[in-house]
Amino acid sequence: MATIRCPHCGSPVMIRGSRWECGWCGDFGSISSLQPSEKAKLMRATAPSVKVTITVADASEESDEEESLCKFSPNELEDMVCRWDFSENEWACRDLLVAAFPEAVRFWTVEELSDMDTMELLGKVGEWKPEVGIQMMKFLLDTAERHLQKPEVAEQLLENDLYELCRNQTVQPKLLAQLKEDDHLIRQLFQSAYAGDLQEELLEACDWFGELVLKEWLQTLLTQNPYFKGFD
Repeated sequence: MATIRCPHCGSPVMIRGSRWECGWCGDFGSISSLQPSEKAKLMRATAPSVKVTITVADASEESDEEESLCKFSPNELEDMVCRWDFSENEWACRDLLVAAFPEAVRFWTVEELSDMDTMELLGKVGEWKPEVGIQMMKFLLDTAERHLQKPEVAEQLLENDLYELCRNQTVQPKLLAQLKEDDHLIRQLFQSAYAGDLQEELLEACDWFGELVLKEWLQTLLTQNPYFKGFD
């Protein structure tokens, strides 16, 4: 079927009966709300036709693409992240999230996913569904938890992988609500062996969304963190 695009953001949409749904911006509606050009595509696609297609693919290229995300089982990927050993797969964090949250990544092809790093993947999922992005973040932190007091691990996770998700103002209200009832996540984010831009973003979010009591508690924990040397 021809690609039908969202009238709001222009991304490909999924057709479900008489309705459409955009996996990128979350917009949806009836077929009648699509642009005329997109409705015309649907009419052409549903017209009776007989077509025979023969495709010759480069098997080596196909296997390389699949290998990047499917070579290891979810248990093997979780073990790599748990041990923080990426000698077999440098993209184990990203691949683990893809394997553990298949519904969250169903909008992207294997090729598109293989072009993303962990930070970009979390950022895109958080933009689409903040709650799912937060769940993915918690899963990654829990899996690598025993290494969070190692500066190189904490910096990779908090300064890089989680940064775009935590600074997204679509995500921040739900993340702050989660922090108010999740002391374990608070300590992962504020008492690990990294203190810098991510924590500053979350404290500023507390000001922006009026969470002053939460901010006071987060600042208290941050000042107790020996890795906190103040913000630039």
